[in-house]
Amino acid sequence: MEMQPYSRFSQTEPILFDGCETYGRWNNPLSSAVYNNLIVVVVDNRYAGRPDLIANVLYGDSSLDWVLITVNNVTETLNWPNAGDTIKAPNPTIMTGELL
Repeated sequence: MEMQPYSRFSQTEPILFDGCETYGRWNNPLSSAVYNNLIVVVVDNRYAGRPDLIANVLYGDSSLDWVLITVNNVTETLNWPNAGDTIKAPNPTIMTGELL
């Protein structure tokens, strides 16, 4: 299984289960510097339910949607976030150095 370099599973060892490669418990790779440099984003209708689009606008990479989900402690991602929600996001300037 080939992963994108920013996949949330890139920090996790693969597990072989029933002859298939899968991933177990995920370890959060984000440093405390990320959590100390958060910005507030108000979600408008264009981005409701689409953390991938928000990540693309903020970081230029939709595959970094997991960063927003992680920072906001979201456990149910279906239709998250709603229009009008205020969410936290790592400052784009810190993310460049953090994940590259």
